[in-house]
Amino acid sequence: MMNRKTALKVFAAAALVFASTLATLLSRSYDLGPARPAPAFRAFGPENAKIRIEEFTDLSCPACRTAQGHVMQLLKLYPGSIRLDFKHHPLLELHPWALHAAVYSDCAGRQGKFEEYTGLLFENQEKWSQSREEPVQFAEYVKTLGLDAEEFRKCADDPAVRRQVEMDIAESGFKGVDATPTFFINGKRAVGGLQLLEQARHFDNLLKE
Repeated sequence: MMNRKTALKVFAAAALVFASTLATLLSRSYDLGPARPAPAFRAFGPENAKIRIEEFTDLSCPACRTAQGHVMQLLKLYPGSIRLDFKHHPLLELHPWALHAAVYSDCAGRQGKFEEYTGLLFENQEKWSQSREEPVQFAEYVKTLGLDAEEFRKCADDPAVRRQVEMDIAESGFKGVDATPTFFINGKRAVGGLQLLEQARHFDNLLKE
């Protein structure tokens, strides 16, 4: 028979496993990590908005392109009620130019054209995302949007800009993000556009609270 001391050890071990499992399950449903705001050019809506959406996206990801359309619609449907923090989560093992796209979109953002540049990337995703060489579209969009090409180049070569993207990647890893797009809506996780829309059904109730 098991003595009392052994039984206590077994109970303690079981409790530890249970707590660890519970923490994992909770972390996959809720954002338990530290809050970290996106750069100003990647933040949309008032800071005091009742609905806060944190979005982790890969600009090369087809599902992200679809979901981004939903996000923009929600911002229009609930003006002033949603705060969106856009963060990068390039899937480097799947999309060879995802990191470049993230850095370049931030450089466009520093010239006030983040939304426009990412819009072009999403709209023409199939033309550049699997290119064997650096896509010509990256430079073409600089001209299309009338950006300062020299400033853009300097920005693209700035290690601090890449570090900002890498910090997004590190944060997403800490929060257990393993698919794109992943959203945290008032802290609650939603993976993909369908789960985003499912949570959006409750926005009116959230605004009444």
